[in-house]
Amino acid sequence: MKDIMEIKMILTNTTETELLNFKEMKDNSMITAMKFLQILALYAYLGKQQSLPSLIVQMLQLTLLHGICKESCFGMASFSFLLCQFDDFKAADHIGRLSVLLLDKCKAEEYRSHIYLLYYGCVRAYNVHIVQCIDKLLHGYHVGMLTGNIENAMFIACIHQANSFLVGRHLAELKAELDSFGKLMVEYKQMFARNRIRPIELVVSNLSISNDCPSLIGAQNTEMEDLLEQATKENDTFIICQIYIFGCIDAYIFGEYELASSMIEKRQEVEKTMSRSIRYFGMVDLYDGLVFLA
Repeated sequence: MKDIMEIKMILTNTTETELLNFKEMKDNSMITAMKFLQILALYAYLGKQQSLPSLIVQMLQLTLLHGICKESCFGMASFSFLLCQFDDFKAADHIGRLSVLLLDKCKAEEYRSHIYLLYYGCVRAYNVHIVQCIDKLLHGYHVGMLTGNIENAMFIACIHQANSFLVGRHLAELKAELDSFGKLMVEYKQMFARNRIRPIELVVSNLSISNDCPSLIGAQNTEMEDLLEQATKENDTFIICQIYIFGCIDAYIFGEYELASSMIEKRQEVEKTMSRSIRYFGMVDLYDGLVFLA
């Protein structure tokens, strides 16, 4: 924790001009170490999140000691993402903007989709309206596809579609995009992302039909039930929470307040086992409050 606070103080007091004048990393062994830490950080995020802060801190310590390299962009964007866990959104936004600036300085196009995922997908919208991040996310998706970073591009697509739903995108347009992204995910065998986008797709489809049976967790929708059962067996807490979050919104819109409240309670139980809960920039808290007041 001490290392995190020290690095935060240094970077929050670093101006854009000062960052551009940082020395370049020349030591090949340090550059190799940065590449190795970047790969480890990616796997830690997916499988062992408790190790993630230590890896990010090491990347930034090397950067501050030995100079900047392409991987420094990733380290700064990851640190920006990490600070959101402590609700330090102002510092997170400043450091995130530095990562984007460094990205252009280092011409690290291969990391652009990573940086955009972390900053525009997970940080920036805590300080500006989500709408202002939508186009940046879509650009990050296209860059990821062009540079062969398919997995990362599909993660961006998931966030782009979730945010598009939350800002009130026209359901017909959103449904067409979800169908398109879903087919691409299957085509590229990105089932990890496909499963994450499916709950949103089912809710959008349900809202488009607007029938008298809104429940997505029950006999009315066996696919959502199957998805929830599979996620529970695999202990995939992200998908479980995703199902309850969007299912709650769906139930609230249709006036099924008891069902929505039940989903909130179940989600909160799952969140106790997670290192980081899913907030969607305050939207989850908003609907929790609306259901409580209903």
